[in-house]
Amino acid sequence: MFARVATFGGSAEQTAEALAVFEAQVMPWLREASGFRGFVALLDRRNERSLGITFWADEEAARHVGGLEALRDDVAHIAGTEFRQIDLYEVVTADSLALQ
Repeated sequence: MFARVATFGGSAEQTAEALAVFEAQVMPWLREASGFRGFVALLDRRNERSLGITFWADEEAARHVGGLEALRDDVAHIAGTEFRQIDLYEVVTADSLALQ
């Protein structure tokens, strides 16, 4: 499994707006993308930055997600956040996650 980690800058309010747009416009598209396995968002309120992590079945799926960059940039623009960088990681271990 591979993870694409996108880093953004922006306030908690801007991040909340970005997530609302992301969930409405991007998640339906991602759910249909070949190899998509999940999504997690992380927020650092103090430093006004966030991470959007998408999980993919393999490196090929993670690297060749046609159209995702344009969608990401649109969401950042609408919400007023700043896209900073994208990194690709191989997931070497994972355990179940239960959000409360």
